[in-house]
Amino acid sequence: MSKVQSLGEAMAEAHGFLGVPTGTFDEGGRRQFIALLREGLAPETKVCEIGSGCLRTAYWLVRFLDADGYCGIEPFRSRVEWGLETLFSKELLAEKAPRFDFNEDFDTSVFQATFDMFLAGSIWTHCSKAHIETMLDGFVDNASPNATFLASYLAATGPEDDYQGDTWVGTSHRSSEAGVIRHSLDWISQQCERRALSVTFVPGAAFDGQNWLRVRRAGVPPHGDMIRD
Repeated sequence: MSKVQSLGEAMAEAHGFLGVPTGTFDEGGRRQFIALLREGLAPETKVCEIGSGCLRTAYWLVRFLDADGYCGIEPFRSRVEWGLETLFSKELLAEKAPRFDFNEDFDTSVFQATFDMFLAGSIWTHCSKAHIETMLDGFVDNASPNATFLASYLAATGPEDDYQGDTWVGTSHRSSEAGVIRHSLDWISQQCERRALSVTFVPGAAFDGQNWLRVRRAGVPPHGDMIRD
């Protein structure tokens, strides 16, 4: 068992369900980190993670990024506190200076920063369509011209399971009831087009049974295409 997995299991034993599958604590966070690396993540990249949770992905990002390179939004404040206590030393936190905000509107403007990458891992599998629109608006307003937004999701198989509710589904700072939802890729594409954004399905598994969507400003090629040019 890896060190990170051991720490995650210890955190779950101490605090109960962490909002992520305990059995893939290490793998799930590491796969998100690797996905960002494939999109061009570098130490100087400025990253905004929407839904940082218990920090299983931040474990990797904070260590990799330059100081002040990581910002995370997480309404469930206790989960962030558990992650900080379990996964980071005080010295590392002082050196890297990650910043967190706990607003439940997923408002990325609170950091007053411009980001090169947005990450929403296992957030669109719980949030409403209004939440997704807020995140896309935040990407338009708070991301650099060549920025990338990676969001994992579960595709709706038809109108009957395309979530139309206006609330978060799953455990949170307000609820202890588990649950996941699905969204239509057609709807997501329409919302992106309205904002002069493009969305691309990323082939292959993301993590925990989900798939990646890549959002960029319309006309901006993926990182690999930019390198080949």
